[in-house]
Amino acid sequence: MARISTIKFGDVPQVIVDKVLRVMVECYELVGAPMGDSVDLYIYEKSEEETFFATHDASEGKPRISVYLDKIVELPEIVSLAGIRRQAAHSVLHGSLKYYLVAFPKELVRAMKQYDLPQNYATAVLYGTAMAAKEYEVTHALYEKSFVEDQVAYARYILEPSNEEALAWELALRHRLEKILYLGATIRDISCAVPLTRDERFGAEIRGHIERRIACVAPAYQSMMRRIIYERFSLLGTDTLENIGLTTKFMIEGIVDRELGG
Repeated sequence: MARISTIKFGDVPQVIVDKVLRVMVECYELVGAPMGDSVDLYIYEKSEEETFFATHDASEGKPRISVYLDKIVELPEIVSLAGIRRQAAHSVLHGSLKYYLVAFPKELVRAMKQYDLPQNYATAVLYGTAMAAKEYEVTHALYEKSFVEDQVAYARYILEPSNEEALAWELALRHRLEKILYLGATIRDISCAVPLTRDERFGAEIRGHIERRIACVAPAYQSMMRRIIYERFSLLGTDTLENIGLTTKFMIEGIVDRELGG
C-alpha cells in the first residue's frame, strides 16, 4: 500500500481531501505503487501563481502531487478527478528526479550547434518534448487499466481551442524560434490524447478534437504535427528516457530542421 502524506494549505475541507485520496488509492491499486512507495500530497485552498489545477513533480527526489481547489471548482468533476488520477500515474511512472533532470538528447545537441541555439531556448524545447513523452505515457498506462471515459473527458478539456491560442500563433509567426516553441507546446498538449485516438468508441471524436485544436495553424504545419502524433508517436515504447529522446528527435527532425535548415 502506497504511503500518502497529506499537507493542507489554507481552508481545505476534509471531504475534498478524502475524495482526492480515494482517487489516488484507486489508481495505485490498478496502475502500481508510486516510485519509492510513498508520495507527498499538497492540497492548496488557492493556486497563487499556478495556472493548472493539479501537478506532479519529483524535484526533491520523491513524487509530490499538488492540487489547487480554486482551480478544481471551475471544472466538471470528471475532468478534475481525471487530472488527479493522471498525477498519481505520473508518480508511478515518473516519480524520480531523473525524469525531470534530463540530459540534452543528441539530436537537440546537434540542433544547438547547427543553428546556434541558446541553451535556455534548447531547455525550453526539451521541456516540451519531455512533457509530451510523459503525458503520452500516462494516458497509455491509464487506458490499459480501463480508465477511458474520464481520460476522454480530460482530453476534451485540454484540446478545447481558445482565442488566446489563435492570437499566440499569429504572434509566433513573426519569429521562427517562437513558432517552433508554439508548435512544440501544441504537440505537448495533444500528446495526452494520442493513445485515445485508437479507441473504437472515442477515437474518431478525439481526432476531431485534435483537428479543431490545430485549426488555427497554417495547413503545412498541421501536416507536420499530424505526421508526428499519428505516425511517429507509434514508435514510443515503455522506457521514459528513451521516449523523451524520441519525442525530441521527432520535434527536431519534423519541425526545427524544416524551419531553420533552409
